[in-house]
Order: sequence, then structure tokens, then C-alpha cells
Amino acid sequence: MSTKEKIFACALDLFSKKGFNGVSMRDIAKKVGIKGSSIYNHYAGKKAIMDDICETFVKTLAFSRPPLQEVEQMLNQMDAAELFKSLIISYGKRIDKSWTQMARIIFSEHFYNEEAKRIFMNELIEKNVSYYESVLSIMEQKQKIRACDKHVIAVLFNNEQIMLSIQYAHCETDADRAEVAHLMMTSADYLFQNLETGQIERQNSEE
Repeated sequence: MSTKEKIFACALDLFSKKGFNGVSMRDIAKKVGIKGSSIYNHYAGKKAIMDDICETFVKTLAFSRPPLQEVEQMLNQMDAAELFKSLIISYGKRIDKSWTQMARIIFSEHFYNEEAKRIFMNELIEKNVSYYESVLSIMEQKQKIRACDKHVIAVLFNNEQIMLSIQYAHCETDADRAEVAHLMMTSADYLFQNLETGQIERQNSEE
């Protein structure tokens, strides 16, 4: 690991525990094990480190959304609830210690930091909702779900997943993380099964 990578990792750990304003460049240098002045050979200041963290988090989010063409192919073998659970799993595969630390920083600092706010609103809200709307449109075209207000459904699903992600980012044990992950999967079943055309057909036949 290079010195710059060590600085990034140490800053990530400190920011996630103490907040951006609760950490100084000297604190980061001390944790890395270098002189305070040496850290400026790699980053101009705390803002530069925070910008690097934000950029890395955005890249992780982008990779966690399967391309819509791939989603369309997946729907040839999946129903709506299964597809959305697979999206949760795809998102979850990106979650590791570093992701959790970055998420904690974005979730807490978006009230005070403009870049964190932009990421929270643009990446976690607007882009996610737009993506889920597109997925729902494909589902409707393939007659996997009945006609519905796709924007409302996308907003409800995304908001629920964001809140559970915040909860997940604060979990301290594997048992707690497993419980939240189970809630994420259950929410997809609860929200989408009643929209599935197959489910509606089964209910009508039973009546």
C-alpha cells in the first residue's frame, strides 16, 4: 500500500468515527505514522481527501447498478421481486469495510458538506430513483408487473433501501448486519409481489 493509499484509509477510518470536522491533518498523519508536513506531499488538505472519498464512493455506486440491457435479459428468467432482490444483492456485493466507512461519512456529512450533499441527493436519490423507474418500465413492457405509478414505486423502494443502508452502515456485529440484510430482501417481496402479473392471476384464480 502506497503512502497516499494509507492516508486515504486512515482518513476514512477517522472521518467515519469522529466526523470530518473532528479530525485534523495532524491526526491523520499521526495515524499513518508520518510527519505532519509530509502529508501535504500527497493531499493539499482535508477537503482534497474528502473529495477523493466522495469520488471513490460515486464510482462504487455506479458499478453496483447493472446495465439496463442486462436487467432486461435477467427478466427473461426472473419475476419482479426476484429481480429487485438481485439488485440488492448486486449492491451488497460492493459492501465492505471501506464502503461502510464511506457511507457513514456521506450519510452524516451531507448536512454540512456540499459535495457529500450533492452525492446524497444526486447519486443516492435522483439517479437511483431514475434507474428504478427504468427497471419498472422494462418490467411493465415485458408484462411482469401491472400498470402502476412507477415514479412513486421507485421512490418508495429507494427511500426504504437508503434508510436500511444507513442502518446497515451503523451495525457493529455480523448478526445485526444479517438482520438488516434480511429486511432489505423482505421489503422487495412485500413491495413487488402484489404488482406482479403472475401473482394477480393466481389471486384471481383462487377467487
